[in-house]
Amino acid sequence: MKKINSLEYYTLIWFSIRACFPELTFTIILHMVKEDSWISIILGTIFGILPFLVYEKIREKDPKETLITINKKIFPKTGKLINIIILISCLTSAIYTFWIIIKFTNELFLYKTSNWIISLILIIPIWYTSSKDIHIISKVSLILFYISVSFQILITFGLISNIDINALKPILQNTTKNIAHSSLLYIALNISKLFFLTIIPIEKIKKYSFKKNIIVYLITNLAILNIIIATICTFGIDLSLIYEYPAFQVLKRVKVLGIFDKVESILAVEAIFSLFIQIIIIIYYIKKIIEKEIIKKANKYTTILICLSLLISNNIFKTYKAEENFLNNYLIYLIYPIFIVIPIITYIKTLYIQNSKESKLQGLQ
Repeated sequence: MKKINSLEYYTLIWFSIRACFPELTFTIILHMVKEDSWISIILGTIFGILPFLVYEKIREKDPKETLITINKKIFPKTGKLINIIILISCLTSAIYTFWIIIKFTNELFLYKTSNWIISLILIIPIWYTSSKDIHIISKVSLILFYISVSFQILITFGLISNIDINALKPILQNTTKNIAHSSLLYIALNISKLFFLTIIPIEKIKKYSFKKNIIVYLITNLAILNIIIATICTFGIDLSLIYEYPAFQVLKRVKVLGIFDKVESILAVEAIFSLFIQIIIIIYYIKKIIEKEIIKKANKYTTILICLSLLISNNIFKTYKAEENFLNNYLIYLIYPIFIVIPIITYIKTLYIQNSKESKLQGLQ
C-alpha cells in the first residue's frame, strides 16, 4: 500500500460520514422526530465521537497495523473468528450501500429503468476502481471533496434569504425515546462508517494528525447539521415530510451565481460518487480480510466475486416497507455489536496488554 497524504485521509472521513445521509438517514430521522431532527444530529455527533476516537486510537497503539491484524495479534484464539464475523458484516454493508445507490439513481435519474440494468451499469466502475489500491481511491476522494465543499458553501449563501428559523419550532415536541433512537440511527448509519478507515495503517498516512482528524469530524457533522436546518427552515416541516429526498428538492430554490440553476442534479451526482467511495472502501476492506484469513493473496477474481454478490442482491428489498423495517429494526442491531462494540473491546484489550507490560517492566526494575 502506497502512502496517502493527510488531506486525502480527511476527505475519506468527510465522505464516510456523509455517505447515505441525504439519500437515506435524513428521511428516516425527519419522519421520526420532525422539527427535532437537528437535535438528533447534535446528540449523534457528541456520542458518535466515542467510536471515532476508538477507531483512531486503536491504530495509534500499533501504527503499522490495521484493525484486522491487531485483532489477530491480541486475540490469538478468537481473532480469526472475529475477523470472519466482520467480513460477513462488511459484505452486508456493501449490499445495502449498493442497494441505496441503485434506488437513488433510479428515482432521480433513471425513473422506470429496471434495477438490473442500473446494477449492470454501476457495477462496472465499482469493480474497476475496487481493483485499485486505497491511494487511488483517496485521490478520487480529494477531487470530489473540492467540488462538494465549493457547492456546499455557495448553496448555503443561496438559501439564506429563504430560511425561516421559526420552522424549527416547537422544540422538543417528540419523546426523549424517539430523539435518542434517531440519534443512535445517525451514529449507526453514518458515524460507524468510519470503521472502514481502520483498514489504513497510520504509518501509511503522511503527516497524520489526531487533533486535525477530530476537527474534520466536527466540521463534517456541522455540514450535515446545516443540511437539516436549511431544508426544514426553507420548506417547513410539512413540505419536507412530503418529499422523498428533501435535501435535494430544496436545492431547486437555489441558483448559484446566476449560472447554475440545476444545482440539485449536480449535487445528486456528487452524492452518488460519495456512495461509490464508501462502497469501494468496504470492498477493499473485504478483500483484505479474505487475504488475511482465507487466501494468502486476493486477486482480481476476489473482487469479481464480491461484485457479483452485490449484483445478485440488487433487488434485496421487494418493497419500501421492507426497506424501512430492515433499516429501523434490524440493521442497527448488526452495526452496533460489530462496528462499535468489537472495536471498543479490542481497544480495551490493547490497553490491558500495554498496562501488563508496563507493570512487568516496573517489577523487573
